Amino acid sequence: MAFLGRPSPPPSRGPAAALSGHGRAVNAVAFGPDGRLLASGSSDWSVLLWDVTDQANPTRSVALVHERPGWLFRDGWRQGGVHAVSFSPDGRFIACAGDRAVTVWDISDPARPSRGAPVTHHRHVWRSGPVRTVMFSPDGRLLTTGSDGDKNTGVLWDVSEPTHPVRIAVVRPQARDWPKALTSGGAPAVHSVGFSQDGRLLATASGDLGVVSGTYGSWRQGAVMVWDVTDPAHPVRTDAGTLPLASLGDTGQMYAVAFSPDGRSLASGCENAIVTLWDVTDPTHLTAAIHLTGHRKAVRGLAFSPDGRLLAGCGVDTTVRLWETY
Repeated sequence: MAFLGRPSPPPSRGPAAALSGHGRAVNAVAFGPDGRLLASGSSDWSVLLWDVTDQANPTRSVALVHERPGWLFRDGWRQGGVHAVSFSPDGRFIACAGDRAVTVWDISDPARPSRGAPVTHHRHVWRSGPVRTVMFSPDGRLLTTGSDGDKNTGVLWDVSEPTHPVRIAVVRPQARDWPKALTSGGAPAVHSVGFSQDGRLLATASGDLGVVSGTYGSWRQGAVMVWDVTDPAHPVRTDAGTLPLASLGDTGQMYAVAFSPDGRSLASGCENAIVTLWDVTDPTHLTAAIHLTGHRKAVRGLAFSPDGRLLAGCGVDTTVRLWETY
């Protein structure tokens, strides 16, 4: 496996188009399954749908406006808008993750979208944390969400009726060996979720283990967990993978996770800039196959090419890195 580095600065290329319309930071983008529709989610509490059939002249189709909550975070800061978006495989629906809820919109007719009832992770909305990630399963029958600051940090929803999702199970990473001061907020946050292509396995990326050493502070160890969701109502955790503190230092939160197209590998990215490829041929024995280096700061996103030969990573260091996976 080779890292595709940059021995010399590459030539610059300007954008094919610039899309403007949001009033605050844009947090998420996603293409529809046919590539003709692009969604962008923002801190201004809107999701804009763009028709990009003509890439040189994209046009805004419609704005999906979400309600701004009147309450505050527990730390006093106001909510931060839409964090993640995901299209259903057939392109008829789009799920939008906000700070306390997920809203599924019917966009069968993009010019006349209809909003379903918002769904929250906890019956007491003030106890629910920001929803950081959302993803439809490959067959479109399940929706998985991940949140922060909530005991129900990972939730599986039945979206057979997409505008009225029904919570069917919780996938909750368990804190291990944490002092009470670190666990008072509930289970570790789920920052990213990913389905295998066959929809049988679900991966979650989170913070998992806290280690405290006297007056020298705390070290955090992230975890990637694999769940068998063959029976979605009864997910079974098959194994969990953590990176050794001794060799890699403070791994911090796991922020990104993605299955390879063939389902044999799982990529994870964490706060200490390490990307790890895990062998998931046997989901009950998760094995770290190789660590990929190149990023200098936290890795926030990962994606495999359709043929699985390349892995792309993006992070806080403002770069996108590519690795060969064979």
